[in-house]
Amino acid sequence: MDKIVLRNMEFWGRIGCLPEEKTNDARYLVTVTLYVDEIKGAETDRLEDTIDYSKVFDIAKDVIESEPMNLIEYAAGRIAREVKERYEDIARVKVTISKPDAPIDGVFETMEVTIER
Repeated sequence: MDKIVLRNMEFWGRIGCLPEEKTNDARYLVTVTLYVDEIKGAETDRLEDTIDYSKVFDIAKDVIESEPMNLIEYAAGRIAREVKERYEDIARVKVTISKPDAPIDGVFETMEVTIER
């Protein structure tokens, strides 16, 4: 099984249930891991024979930056669904969204969720 990883893409969006999370952009780090049985581009050196990760980046960006959402779980699920719909060669996709600036009174590195489909 081959994999392509887009690690810690940084986007700004409005995800959360608190009123201020609906109106103020916050920083999100998104990691998408794509599992493919065999990446043909490893043999052919042709973009058509692999997953164009710039398109995966665009999907993640569009989801995070589009409209306010309540849950990072929902955002991760949307990214996973849209990536799998675009590329049928993907056997499995894993999406992790980190929310390092979550509005929680305490010390932490990040809050994150991982969805696998």
